[in-house]
Amino acid sequence: MPHFIDHNEEPEAVDLMMETESLSKLNGFCNERNYDRVCRYLCACSQYAADTEEMSQSYKTAYDIYKTQRQYCDALRVAQKMNNNELISEIMGACNDKVTLKQMAFMLGR
Repeated sequence: MPHFIDHNEEPEAVDLMMETESLSKLNGFCNERNYDRVCRYLCACSQYAADTEEMSQSYKTAYDIYKTQRQYCDALRVAQKMNNNELISEIMGACNDKVTLKQMAFMLGR
């Protein structure tokens, strides 16, 4: 049985994963109930990162979680913050919903 982050422990879990340099494993502990809080905390923490590598790792983890949860617009927003054209192309290709694709195209046009 997989273990998930419960009881509003998202900040503590993210902090622990950052300290142990294990952010890449965080996606396995997220589900439909907690992914949003985890990703918002990751993006907020990235603003206070010690260096650009740590900031990129926080954003990339949030991107991966959003993509896994099929939150394509949120993943696109994170990819835009990273200014990563490869991730932008990847998330545009992963989305199959025409309405969501139009919304994402609008986001890119701004």
